[in-house]
Amino acid sequence: MNLNIDFNPLQGHVADDDAYKVFLPPPPLNRWVHSFWQLNVPSGDFSYHSIPDNSIDWIINTHDFADNVVIPPFLSSTVFEMTGPVSYFGIRFRLLGHQGLISTPLGEWSMYDAVKAEDVLPSHVIRAVFETINKTALFHDQCNSLLTTLLSMIKHSEVDPRVARYIRYCYKKSASSIKLSDKQCSEFGVSSRQLRRLTQLYLGCAPKDFARVLRFQRTLESLCFKKHQKAWADYYYDQPHFIREFKRLAGLTPTEFMNLSVLYNLKANV
Repeated sequence: MNLNIDFNPLQGHVADDDAYKVFLPPPPLNRWVHSFWQLNVPSGDFSYHSIPDNSIDWIINTHDFADNVVIPPFLSSTVFEMTGPVSYFGIRFRLLGHQGLISTPLGEWSMYDAVKAEDVLPSHVIRAVFETINKTALFHDQCNSLLTTLLSMIKHSEVDPRVARYIRYCYKKSASSIKLSDKQCSEFGVSSRQLRRLTQLYLGCAPKDFARVLRFQRTLESLCFKKHQKAWADYYYDQPHFIREFKRLAGLTPTEFMNLSVLYNLKANV
């Protein structure tokens, strides 16, 4: 499975470098998995401010086998509250990459904020992953061991070519208005009505919502990595349009979000 797009979803900045770590898997696992991540929550009551990214995350409490959930894509900022000390290990799948492990169509469970991993993942997969990451406390070693574990269980899944064509179209056209007339949709091999059904089934959202989040994430990538302060000009009509859309999706203005530690202590009100 390969969509041949360089999509790298972002989730904001954590002030403490030791609290949030990321590992990018090498080929061939990176065809399915975008990244492994670890969130170490200190003692106290904390919040994590998460933003839409069209991705699916499998989140595992490394000390509690029963506490692991799968988070479907969402369309507005979501705040997760947690009490530390606790450590979470996450697997962030690439677009459609979850299909290598999850056979249940996303549209059947995307209406929930989170689902228990046992409801969508095979029990032997859950146990194998949990046992692998608990063999060592070192994040880098956990990730390297998990490469072999996941590759032994991932199944090559067929991606609906009509959905794949739509995703590539959105990526290519993210700097312009997405038009979904029947004429345009015919280039994907579907009608506009069929496209709505297919994106809901495989992507967990309506076509325009998927495109909106993709554009938001690509702009955020330019802001964070290219330090392009006027990145909005590459993706939005004007700056007010960009700020309105950013605030609708992230719950904050661009400046507020860029200055925010997305993991923050409630009592400290950071």
